[in-house]
Amino acid sequence: MNLKETSAKEFPQFEVGDGSNGAAAGNGFDRYDAVNNRPGRIAMYETTDSGVMICASATAKKSSLSWTHETSLQLLKPVEPTVDPLYLHVDVWSDSIFRVRCSDKKDPADPFAGIPEEGRMLIGKPEKTAVEVIDTADCIQLKTAAMTVSISKETTRITACDSTGREFFAQRKNDFRTADVFDLAVSTCNGEKNAFEAIELENDEVIYGLGERFDSIVRNGRWVDFHNKDAVGTTSRRTYVNIPFYMSTKGYGLFLNSGAATQWDVATSDLGALYFSVADDRMDYFVIAGPAPKDILRRYCTLTGFAKLPPLWSFGLWMSRNSYTSWDVVDDIAAKVREHDIPCDVLHLDTAWFRKDWDCDLKFSEERFPHPREHMQKLKEDGFRVSLWQYNFIPPNEGNTHFEEAVQNGYLARNKEGKPYQLPDSCKGSWVKDVIVDFSNPEARKWYGDKIYDLISMGAGAIKSDFGEGIPEEAVYHSIEGKHFHNTYSLLYNAVIAEATERASGEHIVWARSGTAGSQRYPLHWGGDSQCTFEALAGTLRGALSAGMSGIPFFSHDIGGFLGLPSDELYVRWAQLGLFSSHSRCHGAGDHTHREPWTFSAEACEIFRFYDKLRYSLMPYIYAEAEKCTQTGLPMMRAMYLEYPGDINVQHIDDQYMFGDSLLIAPVLKPLSKTNQRRVYLPRGVWFDYFTRERIESSGMWIQREVDLMTMPIYVKENTTLRYCACDRTLQEGMGEIIREEYWG
Repeated sequence: MNLKETSAKEFPQFEVGDGSNGAAAGNGFDRYDAVNNRPGRIAMYETTDSGVMICASATAKKSSLSWTHETSLQLLKPVEPTVDPLYLHVDVWSDSIFRVRCSDKKDPADPFAGIPEEGRMLIGKPEKTAVEVIDTADCIQLKTAAMTVSISKETTRITACDSTGREFFAQRKNDFRTADVFDLAVSTCNGEKNAFEAIELENDEVIYGLGERFDSIVRNGRWVDFHNKDAVGTTSRRTYVNIPFYMSTKGYGLFLNSGAATQWDVATSDLGALYFSVADDRMDYFVIAGPAPKDILRRYCTLTGFAKLPPLWSFGLWMSRNSYTSWDVVDDIAAKVREHDIPCDVLHLDTAWFRKDWDCDLKFSEERFPHPREHMQKLKEDGFRVSLWQYNFIPPNEGNTHFEEAVQNGYLARNKEGKPYQLPDSCKGSWVKDVIVDFSNPEARKWYGDKIYDLISMGAGAIKSDFGEGIPEEAVYHSIEGKHFHNTYSLLYNAVIAEATERASGEHIVWARSGTAGSQRYPLHWGGDSQCTFEALAGTLRGALSAGMSGIPFFSHDIGGFLGLPSDELYVRWAQLGLFSSHSRCHGAGDHTHREPWTFSAEACEIFRFYDKLRYSLMPYIYAEAEKCTQTGLPMMRAMYLEYPGDINVQHIDDQYMFGDSLLIAPVLKPLSKTNQRRVYLPRGVWFDYFTRERIESSGMWIQREVDLMTMPIYVKENTTLRYCACDRTLQEGMGEIIREEYWG
C-alpha cells in the first residue's frame, strides 16, 4: 500500500480533525503536528507495597494526515531517536481489581487535591491483599488469589487472566504505521497534553455502561458524547449523566478515574478496539474482574461508593408540574389527590415558589406562599411531604439577596478578571447571565448547605437539584481547574444538598438531574426533560437501564414526558413504566400542561389508579429490594443481562427489565394504532403471568402477548414470595400490616 503524506496547507479542512479518526477527532490531538509518546521496553522497575513502578523507554511518533486515493487516515512517523521516559504504576487494589497509571511524570499532581472526599469519584481504599511479584524472561507478573496481571518487558503491554488462566483483559498495541486508534500514549500538541488508551475488543464482545444513555444500552458501534449537558429530550446522544465506567461481556469492568474531558470510541473506528482519551497529562484507570456483571458492579461501588437508602416515603408517588404557583393551587392538588383516591406522598414545588418565577433566592414568596412552616406542617399531617426546586445558578436580579451575599463573599465561579463568571455575549439562549455557585469553595458549600438545612428544618422533605451539567470549563474555580470540574461538579452540588438534608432530617435524599461516577452516593436521579412521544418513552427506559449498568441504583423520570402534552394513551403507558421504576413522579412543563391523572380521561385515570395502588401494595417487596441495592450496587431497574449473563439472547434487550430480583416488566412502548401485540423474552425457567396466573415453562423463548390499554405485561419468577401491605393512601406512617403473602412456585 502506498501512503502519501500531506500537510495541513494542502488540505486545511483537516487541520483539526473532521471526525473521521474516532475518539481523538475534534480535540486537536489528531492534528498532523501532535507528538505521541508511547511506552516501549521496560528500562527498570521497582516493587511497591501493592505492585510495581515501571520506567519505560518511550518512542515518539508524530501524527500526519495521510491519503491512499480518497481515504484519509493517520500516519504515525518516528520523529526522535530518544525522548523522556514514561512511568507506569500498576497496583493491585484487591484480589480482583488492579489500577493502571501512566504519565511522563513519576509522581503527577492530583487534580482533586483541593476537593473533599464527597466531591471525588474515587473514594475507596486499597484492600490488604497478598501480591506475588514474579519476574520472568518475558514479563513482570502480579499474582493474587483471583488473577494474574502480566506486563510485557518488550512492549509494556498489560494483560490479565483469572485464576483458571482465562484472559479477561488485554491492552491493544498497534504495530501498523497507520492508526485509526491510538494505543497507550501521552501526546503533546501546541503545549497541551492528552492521554490515550486502547483495549482489545473481541468480535462477539458487548460493552455496556458509560452513564445514562438514551440511544441504546449497548455501546458497540455508537459514538459517545461524553460531556454532561442539558439533553433537552431523551432521544439523542446528549445526556446529563456521563459515567466513565463500562462493563464487558468478556467478564471485566473498567473505571476511568478522570474528571477531564473524555472521548470514547467503542468499535467504531476499529472493530477490534475500545479506545478512549482524556484531556490530561496522565492516564488513570481501574480494571475490575468479574466474571459476573453483578460482581463487577459491586466491586465498582467499592471504589466509588454505595448508595444510601432513601426514606420510605420517597418511594410513594410524587405529584408535580412546572409549576404550582401558590399554596391555593397546592391545596387544591392535595384535595383532588385524595378525592380521586390516588395514593400519593409528595407534592413538588417547581420554579415558582420564589418571589418571581425562576428567580432562585431560596426564599418563599410572601404573597403566594406565606407561612411556609405552618403550611408544610399541615400538608405533612395529611400525608404529604413537600419537595422544593432550586438550581446551582443565581439570577443577578435586583433584590435577590442570595446573589448579593454570594458576590460579597466570593462564593461564585469567576472569570479571568476575578469577577463573577457569566456566559459570553456570543452565547444565545436562556439564563446566560446567571452566575454559578462555586461548590469547590468550602465556604460556599457551608453557606449554601446552611440555606438548604433551614428549608428542610422548616418542613421541606427534599430538594430538587436541577441543572448542574452546564458548568463552563473556562471559568476560574476556587480549588480545581475547570477542565476537571465540568463533569464532576454535580458530585459536590448534590453532596451539599443531600448532606444538609440529612443533617436537618436524618434522611439522605436529593432529586438530582446531573451526575458522574460516584453520584450513586447521593440518590436519587431522574431522567431530565423528555419529550411527550413514544420514542422518548423508549429512550427514557434505555436511559434508566444504562444508568443502572453504570452504578446508579435509583432512577425516576417524568411520567407523561416533560416537553409537550401527552395523549391519554401515552400518559397511561408512561405511568405504567413510571410506577414500576424505583421512584415515581408525574411532572410536565408549563402550568397548563397538567400531569395529574384526573386531568386525563376517566379511563386513563382509572388505569393510573390501578397501577399506583398496585405499587403501594407491593411496597414490602419494593423497599426490601431497594435495601438490597444499597448493599450490592445493583439497580432497581435491571437490564436483563445483569440477571442472566449466560443467556446470549438478552444481551441487546433494552425494552424490558427486571424490577428487583423477581419481577419481569415489559412496558408497552408503541401505540395500539401500530400494534396490539407485545413480544416478551422469558429466560430459561418457570414464570407466572402476574395478572392471569398462567404458568409458563420457558427454555429461553420469546412469547407474544396481546395487550390493551389496561395491560402492561408483568411476570413473576418461580419460587418468589410476594408480600402485600394495606397501604393505599400514604407511606408517611410506614407500610402498615402485611395483609397477605403469595408464593409463586
